[in-house]
Amino acid sequence: MRTYRLEIRLIQAAAALALIVVITGFLGLWGQAGQPSGSTAGASETQRTAASVQTPSNSKIVALGDSFTLGYPLDTRHSWTQRLADDLKISVVNKGKGSQTAKDLLARFDADVVSQKPGRVIIFIGTGDALQNVSLKDYQTNIQAIVEKAKAHNIIPVLALPIWYPKYQTSIQEFRAWEIDYAQKQSIMTLDFTTVLFDNSKKYIAGLASKDGKYPNAKGYEEMGDYAAKLLK
Repeated sequence: MRTYRLEIRLIQAAAALALIVVITGFLGLWGQAGQPSGSTAGASETQRTAASVQTPSNSKIVALGDSFTLGYPLDTRHSWTQRLADDLKISVVNKGKGSQTAKDLLARFDADVVSQKPGRVIIFIGTGDALQNVSLKDYQTNIQAIVEKAKAHNIIPVLALPIWYPKYQTSIQEFRAWEIDYAQKQSIMTLDFTTVLFDNSKKYIAGLASKDGKYPNAKGYEEMGDYAAKLLK
């Protein structure tokens, strides 16, 4: 009889222990489901980061812009695009023209960019829009349309922020602020040439401006090209 009772108690103890193990395991899994572990969260973050990294279909770049892309008052041989091409040893097509706005760039996008089949396009505009009193709304509409065109043709857009020009700082600042915000929301890379051309008072750094103080000189364009190369390589 004693042996029988002992066996019953051992069975009961084993059953109780098994129940405790099951409950503990369930609570542990439930806790993990409610709050991801550090390793799981890290993996998700890595995936999001990897997904946001864009790889161009080829190394060719088209620089679409106005006088500041063309290399005025010099020429394309002294432009920042030529310096960029020399630094990275890649093809950089200069499609800069004088007196341009974002609307003008949009109108010639197919002919000047799509036809070149580049991996990336640098969209450098805004100062001309300010000089021609283009509204912020129209500027936004045209930039967005250019970006969408680029994406539709599997071309990675890069936005170069407009740089300072005497007496038009307020409008240019509005364009820049919007463009920075838009680029962040769209995960678009930006270039800010003001960081290498201008001081804190929005004046050209000594030795980098043309005689009239409105455009970069040869040295200024070199600085722009080197800066772009560092970010794009």
